[in-house]
Amino acid sequence: MTNWPEFIKNHFNNLPYFKFMNATVLDTSEGYAKVTLPIKEAYANTYGIAHGGVVTSLVDMVSGVALRTLKLRILTVEVTTDYLRPVKLDDILTAEAHLLQKGRHLLHADISIHNSEKRLVARGKVIYCVRGEDSIENYDLQTFKSII
Repeated sequence: MTNWPEFIKNHFNNLPYFKFMNATVLDTSEGYAKVTLPIKEAYANTYGIAHGGVVTSLVDMVSGVALRTLKLRILTVEVTTDYLRPVKLDDILTAEAHLLQKGRHLLHADISIHNSEKRLVARGKVIYCVRGEDSIENYDLQTFKSII
């Protein structure tokens, strides 16, 4: 049987939203994830750069992957994004998330997002509530969908 972080990587790479956004989970380990996101023209704001909502979505996506490696069912409580540089269209963002603190009911993650030139373009902090434990037995291994 596959290990849990590898299962989570495959699970998220097969989710409709990740496919729609063209996001790819590159790496996972306990409390960590790395996700790339190509910035499409459809993500442009009125100034011709990536809309901030796309960047914040990436913050939520990568942190969710990282914290799901802890074998917990979680829900987002709060997302904070600091925009440090504009994100150009046709760029590829790389986001990394790390578990910052694990409590009984809340998890905190720290996120950094870099552009293809390896410049920091955004930072994020996310809080999740813990809804229970998780395991591979809770999923259809053909579709990666939850069965509970």
